[in-house]
Amino acid sequence: MKCIRIKNRISRVLLGVIAVSVLFGCGKEEFALPYGSMDNNHNFTLEPEEQQKELDLFAADYAAVSGDKTDTVSLNTSDLKAAGLYDIRNKEVCYSYNAFARLDPASLTKLMTALIVFENCSRLDDVITIGDVSIGEEGVQRFGLKAGDRVTVRDLLNIMLVQSGNDAALALARYVGENSYRPDDDTQVIDPVDNFVLMMNARASSLGCTATNFVNPHGLTTEGHYSSAYDLYLIFNELIKYPQFLEIIRQDSVTITYNTAEGEVKSRTVTSTDQYLTKGYSTPDNVSVLGGKTGSTASAGKCLILYAENADGNPFIAIIMGAEDSDILYGTMSELLKITNS
Repeated sequence: MKCIRIKNRISRVLLGVIAVSVLFGCGKEEFALPYGSMDNNHNFTLEPEEQQKELDLFAADYAAVSGDKTDTVSLNTSDLKAAGLYDIRNKEVCYSYNAFARLDPASLTKLMTALIVFENCSRLDDVITIGDVSIGEEGVQRFGLKAGDRVTVRDLLNIMLVQSGNDAALALARYVGENSYRPDDDTQVIDPVDNFVLMMNARASSLGCTATNFVNPHGLTTEGHYSSAYDLYLIFNELIKYPQFLEIIRQDSVTITYNTAEGEVKSRTVTSTDQYLTKGYSTPDNVSVLGGKTGSTASAGKCLILYAENADGNPFIAIIMGAEDSDILYGTMSELLKITNS
């Protein structure tokens, strides 16, 4: 494979804010909540000295990109905005096109929402009582959650990552954001979702995401909300460390059981938006798609990030952003995945 071999140490390169891992860890103290419980979380404000940590503190964990790498396969990039393929085991960049462009990530935003939840909620079977998850925009993907419904954290993650439910993303953001906020004094007030977005951006900076700014937890188009193919790879690469995440994203469908505000027990099955999993499109020979996340808005176009393995069982992360339609998205992704066995 003609990939770029990346040295494990990149010296004297600064890449934004690198926060210590304890910043987002779960403490031992527990707080009583009106709808369940979660571990205490530290205030996420970053100290100035933490904002100057060098890239070589974490470079060994990632494939580093210095520019376009498009000689490994001939992709038609005229109908998409960015693409990348990263060899996880060997820390190699196998393909890179427009990796640092600031683009609308659509529902790929939910990857960072999921990461914040996994890092702050150790008990995924805790039950959340849903608050305000109203979304004014019509025609967007939603499960149909209502105030007073009771759903587990795990099932909200299932809804958000499998069906791409925007109301589930809001519910998780409100839950974590409300119970992670520690004001300096009693007069400080901040909306829980806004607090969660601050956590998203702090964590993105800690991963070295230099072309990312989140404004919401779901990815509906908003001014100033953007990310890049490479930054999303960094986020996804962190998420695959969680077995629960991999279990969720490999599902072609999942049944959600929850209690309504009226006390009725309901079950509903949602289907994955990843058409590789639902067999809408076929993967290349000798490539296994183990899961991923889609994103789609009028502004963002069609987006897809995947966790896949080649014939030797070597894992890869592949991403395409801004494809004009589904045929282009999956057709180009299949061509990209063929590199894994070259």
